[in-house]
Amino acid sequence: MTPRIAADLDGVLANTMAACCKVINKRYSTHFEVSSFNQWNAWEIAGISKDEFFRILDQAWFEWQTIPPTEQNLAEKVSKLSRFSEVDIVTGRSAETVTPAKSWLETQGVRFNAFVRTNSGIEKVDLNYDVFIDDSPEVISAVSSKVKTYAILYTQPWNEEIREMPKTLRADSWDQIPELVHGILDSK
Repeated sequence: MTPRIAADLDGVLANTMAACCKVINKRYSTHFEVSSFNQWNAWEIAGISKDEFFRILDQAWFEWQTIPPTEQNLAEKVSKLSRFSEVDIVTGRSAETVTPAKSWLETQGVRFNAFVRTNSGIEKVDLNYDVFIDDSPEVISAVSSKVKTYAILYTQPWNEEIREMPKTLRADSWDQIPELVHGILDSK
């Protein structure tokens, strides 16, 4: 059976926080950078409500052409996983932003098997994947407690302080991910 990989969208493929910073800075006359958000609850750092933060995140997706990839040559790097596994985009994006997100992926040239939207990030963990690639400490923690599932934590400022967890590896770049996935699959 072909291994199944769940790759998160926000913060793993798309640098949506960069676009969010622009919206927050313009709206509130602030000077946030991606590195300013060194904890998962970004809305607390920005001094706004959680609902407002998610509205801003949606607004960033409505202007999807302004969202940069997390890394250069992203499509090429993701395609290395497709050579030996099925790669699905698994995201907690709002339903209204699915079309812009798919447009972004197409424009970036990121190929994937399926686009899977859940109602929240944590709901991803209930899906049947061999490996989750995510930047959410909450998702990674939940995956680490599953019996047959592994996780790769994609390093971002908001997860740098996360300690080691069972069945979880850390990737500082997409260049590391294919080798990490190979190691995981070989150990199963």
